[in-house]
Amino acid sequence: MDWNTSTITGPFRNVFWGMVRTPPEKRDMALIEAGIAELEQHFAIIERTLAEQPFLSGQEFGIGDIPLGSFVYAWFSMPIERQPSPHMERWYQRLCARPAYQHAVMIPLT
Repeated sequence: MDWNTSTITGPFRNVFWGMVRTPPEKRDMALIEAGIAELEQHFAIIERTLAEQPFLSGQEFGIGDIPLGSFVYAWFSMPIERQPSPHMERWYQRLCARPAYQHAVMIPLT
């Protein structure tokens, strides 16, 4: 949870606010693109982890999956170009299949 807060939140905020909460004509694309690039560096760590196990918590869904799971819904929902991350995408699909995730996380981005 701390890694998510200290590492992901800053660049994610720039991308989310830029793409979701800012009108297209007012977007700072340089800031958004820098945020995407930084996030992709961090997500490469997640990609390597998920190449070896189905969940961040290990073989079963656990508390390690919850904080980042909230961010990846928005990450995969925003209209941005992103690098392929097949392991993270499969993990995200596993999260999407969970009723609690659907109810609590998969809400319209505003």
